[in-house]
Amino acid sequence: MPGIEKSDDKNKIAGAIEYPRSNIDHNVPQPAQPTNLQGLLRFAMEATKAEDPTHDSHIGPMDEERKRFLEQALQSLTINVIDVLKEQIEILKDIETEAINDQTDITRYLNAFEKIKEHIDHIDIANDFHKIGGFVIFKPCLMCVRPEIRAEACSVLAELCQSNPYCQRMVLETDLLADLLAILDTDEQLDVTVKALYAISCIVRHSAIGYQRFIQHQGLNIMLKTLQKDNDKLRTKAAFLLSSICESQSDAKNRLVFLNYLPVLISLISKERKESHEHLLSLLLVIVQDNSAAILECRNPKYQLEEVLLEYLKQIKGKPESQEEEEYCKTLILILNPEAEI
Repeated sequence: MPGIEKSDDKNKIAGAIEYPRSNIDHNVPQPAQPTNLQGLLRFAMEATKAEDPTHDSHIGPMDEERKRFLEQALQSLTINVIDVLKEQIEILKDIETEAINDQTDITRYLNAFEKIKEHIDHIDIANDFHKIGGFVIFKPCLMCVRPEIRAEACSVLAELCQSNPYCQRMVLETDLLADLLAILDTDEQLDVTVKALYAISCIVRHSAIGYQRFIQHQGLNIMLKTLQKDNDKLRTKAAFLLSSICESQSDAKNRLVFLNYLPVLISLISKERKESHEHLLSLLLVIVQDNSAAILECRNPKYQLEEVLLEYLKQIKGKPESQEEEEYCKTLILILNPEAEI
């Protein structure tokens, strides 16, 4: 394979492209084909690192014919990502017109989603995906009867919007946030709702515009219902998102107090301890800190919150994995009762 050899020969041009004179094939396993220039460089490095350094390769300057051969070989190794994405978009467009049911073979659709996700982790490619019309696939996919397709559509949306203001804005303009919230609210498939919640998080967190649309679409009401669903994984992710929103949006805490989040959180914390409890405690603490209305509500004797927290401390005492929960409980107790001895 063509390579660059270090040499002490002063008569050779440093870095000149040269080819091996020998036709011996070393049968070195080749790495996966690259899809961009960065991948191409990595491909070249991987393909040559296993060569025997003691082998006499008899290198020489590359003539024009071999240069043309190399250029053609490099072109064959690269993939036109935009063309790949366009192909997958055309495949997924069929979902809108095909009468899909529980018996339909949807392998080609799932493969199309996978191929899309292979490329859109690059922000420029993610933006290009929208610019070439990729967003037209989402509404039909989110409404599809097959949960696998709904889940994959949510997953792709999350990938596109992760730390990407352009795609976040495009999602809001096409009103896909409302569709995601509807899925979170009503879909009965856990995998779908978890991925919908993740996509919502990628759109709303640290985005003032995303948060405003989230409020307009009753997002906080839907999140309150999500916390009360009997699924610990979903509850954990919901609590995490709500904590993030409270920390980034100044009015969020008071909105949660007004919507009666506090009684729900206290009730959940009072129940048998689960993995979500750490995040529920964290959310309760975030709401209460520097919030006189929330503190006043939590001090209401009907909740017996201080007693609940003291009992919780007894349950986790001596458990190294519960140090954060312990800290949350102690901080909450001292906010409620600064004279408490704990």
